Parts: sequence; C-alpha cells; structure tokens
Amino acid sequence: MSVMKRTWSSARDEWLRKTSLANEMSLWAIDSLNKNEAEIYDLENISSKYSGEELNEKLKVIKKAIKHTIIKKENELDDLSLNTANSAKLQVSVPSSLNYLMKAWAAAEGRDLSSVALQCLEIGLRAMKSRGSIPTAAIERYDIACKKRIALAEVNNIWEQYEASNQSTKIQ
Repeated sequence: MSVMKRTWSSARDEWLRKTSLANEMSLWAIDSLNKNEAEIYDLENISSKYSGEELNEKLKVIKKAIKHTIIKKENELDDLSLNTANSAKLQVSVPSSLNYLMKAWAAAEGRDLSSVALQCLEIGLRAMKSRGSIPTAAIERYDIACKKRIALAEVNNIWEQYEASNQSTKIQ
C-alpha cells in the first residue's frame, strides 16, 4: 500500500513547497499531522487483515486524532488568557450617550447592538494599530498568531483533500 503513503507524502511536500508562509510557520503547522503519520502508514500495512468496516473505524479514529491535534495547537495560540475559544465575551461600560448613539445606529441599520459595538471596537483597534498606539510587542504576538492560524487552516485543508481523494479508493 505504498501508493497511499506516497500520495500523502507528496501532498504534504507539495504544500510545504507552495505555501507562502514562512518555513518556520508551515513546519509548526504540519507537525500536527506528522504526529499521526505513523498511524496512517501502519493502517496501510495492516489493511489486509481487516474488513472494510473495521478499517473505516480505525481510519475514523486517526481522523479524529488529527482534528483534535489541530484544534489543540490552535487553542495553544491563545496563551494570554484562560479562555481559548474562537471568540470571547467582553463586557464593557460605556457612557449613556455612546450607548444611545450605538442603539440608534443599530436600529437605523436593522442590526443588533452587539454587532455595532463589535464594529466600533474593530474600527477603533485598527485605527490605533495604524497610528502606532498599540504596543509593538502586542502587535508582533498578534501577527504571529494570525500566521499560525492560517498555517493550521492550510494544513487542515490539505488533510481534508488527501482524505477526500482516498475516500473513493479506500485502503485496500
């Protein structure tokens, strides 16, 4: 079954060659799959011993482990707080006049207040970033985290493409 192994290796190597990300970032992200490569290749070697259903169950376990590792690596990027979700709830107090302005804005556009508040926060942060009002160290950490998230998304994509290409051929 070296066909599947070669296919995975070539898909991985092709992505590493083509990605616009820095080598350090792409290698960091691909590591989330490398930890499971041995299992993928072992599964190919033992595939003749199992029925299609048993093999699919073993493959599902590997897929789940890979997805878990990718999510874990992404969550590790948020080491600044205890909350590692993709978004965080933030409660702020604003003067009543600003609250009224945002409520009127939301009503005028048929939006909810939280989306208007988020837009205000995003615009304000971007303006502060462009003026240099945010500490450089914070911007650098933010940029690195963004690049790593992009790398993980790309790795997840190549894994899904590899997985889809082998769905029709199944390990034999």
